[in-house]
Amino acid sequence: MIKVSAFSIKILAAVFMVMDHVCYLLMPEFRILHFIGRLSFPLFAWLLAKGEKHTQNVYRYGSRLLITAIISQPIYSVVFQSLSLNILYTLVLGLVMLRLVRHYSQLWQQLIITGLSAAVAESLGVEYGAYGIGVIFLMSLTDKLKPRVWLLCWCIFNFILVTLFIGNIFQHWAILAGFIVFQFNGKQGQRARWFYLFYPAHLIILGIINYLIHSRYSNPL
Repeated sequence: MIKVSAFSIKILAAVFMVMDHVCYLLMPEFRILHFIGRLSFPLFAWLLAKGEKHTQNVYRYGSRLLITAIISQPIYSVVFQSLSLNILYTLVLGLVMLRLVRHYSQLWQQLIITGLSAAVAESLGVEYGAYGIGVIFLMSLTDKLKPRVWLLCWCIFNFILVTLFIGNIFQHWAILAGFIVFQFNGKQGQRARWFYLFYPAHLIILGIINYLIHSRYSNPL
């Protein structure tokens, strides 16, 4: 299997995210883009877990995420016509959860913190909600559990949570992201702070394209 750096995984996550958004906004008939896009969030969750573990300043790391989330929210709300909080808020909440979990060694304590964080995610209406918090917690365990054990937990988690609570069977495709993260070669690769600009920028571009397309069809010559 081809081994990849953290930078390569971030590129994959960003590409999958754009494909998902292109499908949602511009090409809803190309459902394959939506299927592939389901891999995006788990990869970002894995990157967050790695970032929380290795960052020298978690407050600065969290501040960058939060500021980008705040800046992106009005763009996100307009483009997707949604009242939910964008995915960066989910990552910020997940970062807080991971930092709290770090202070408790017992699994039952970590699960309580994760459960409370999931409840907060649902009450705030962040994207992916409780499922997103669960994904982030599981991704933080990739280097603590044996790969086969982790993959089994990952598959069970997705089948149960997606089937019972999300009701979107296409989210099952997220399981494939679990196999990608185990191709990590242990190297950081290039830094990718460009993502803090990329996220709102790609929403603006897709939003403009979507507006122009709908304006053309609603006002034919």
